[in-house]
Amino acid sequence: MAFFSLAIYGIWKVRSTKQENRFVLCYLGMLVVGLGSWFFHMTLQYQWQLADELPMVYCTCICIYCALRADVKTGTDVFVALALFAYSAIVTLVYLQIRKPVFHQVAYALEVFLILIRSTMHQMEMRKSNWRAYQDMQRLFWMGVCAFGGAFMLWNIDNIFCTGLRTIRNALPAAVGPFFQLHAYWHIGTALGCYLSIVYQQYLRLVKLGTVDEYRLRWLAMGIIPYLDKDIKQKA
Repeated sequence: MAFFSLAIYGIWKVRSTKQENRFVLCYLGMLVVGLGSWFFHMTLQYQWQLADELPMVYCTCICIYCALRADVKTGTDVFVALALFAYSAIVTLVYLQIRKPVFHQVAYALEVFLILIRSTMHQMEMRKSNWRAYQDMQRLFWMGVCAFGGAFMLWNIDNIFCTGLRTIRNALPAAVGPFFQLHAYWHIGTALGCYLSIVYQQYLRLVKLGTVDEYRLRWLAMGIIPYLDKDIKQKA
């Protein structure tokens, strides 16, 4: 539900504030990831495991394109798009052959690392030219890192101590046991991290287009869920 609700909300905000369709694609990719994960956990079948894992690579490639070409005001960089498509295709073909989850994890980690490096470079630029944008992007960046990092930590704890956690859940009242389903927090954390990453790319794009002053970064859910909205003063 976290993937679905955040992705749909993101698409609505992109359309309502007239931002670019590249971010609709980002949120649609996020929606596909959530759908694949949902089907996999319902069926535990291999084909749906692929539908859970491979869209993560595809969605992240769209975000990489946004990060690498944030400063290109018009048109599409065909070379970058084809390179990312080729990467996705190679990862898919190799993974279908070797069927080793560690390969997928490394392939996805390389994408995340590239986004982190490029995001850091962008923030260094913003620090010199736009302090407000730098502060907003710093907050989005570190919240995203914490969401992904916390989710990854809980996922590993759940894998390592699965038997012990199951014993604890069984010993607790039925209303309390679900709170110790650490794998559920993995999905919530990765959904939030993915959403934060896309909002970050939206903000970066506005800065590069020179229209960031027409927008404001606002927050829902006690400062956890960000969104970009038209500045009322600019509308007036």
